[in-house]
Amino acid sequence: MWIKSPFIQQRFINYLGNGLGIALLICIILLASCRRDTEEIVQAKVAERVQAFRVKHLAECQTALLRDAEKRVDSILLAEATGTLADSLARLKPFKPTQPPAVAPIDSLSVRPIFEAPSGN
Repeated sequence: MWIKSPFIQQRFINYLGNGLGIALLICIILLASCRRDTEEIVQAKVAERVQAFRVKHLAECQTALLRDAEKRVDSILLAEATGTLADSLARLKPFKPTQPPAVAPIDSLSVRPIFEAPSGN
């Protein structure tokens, strides 16, 4: 930085010679330089947190999806196994035999008492 006027140059040197001027100049330089870095750091942190959220959310969704799929597959397999078991047991059940013909009685006499009561007296 070249200052052509000796008066301005002298004032600038006197101003910088003061401790307050140097501190102010350093603060201005730091703030000007930190704003870009801070913005970049903030954007990087936001991107990092968004990526972490996406990874976490994706893992939760996959876990929920797998849990739901396991329930559905288990119920389908159980229904198929129960159906197959019921079918195989029905095939193994013996058939019901037919009723035999009625047996004719051996004695065709009517039933009467062994001892008869005396008649007459």
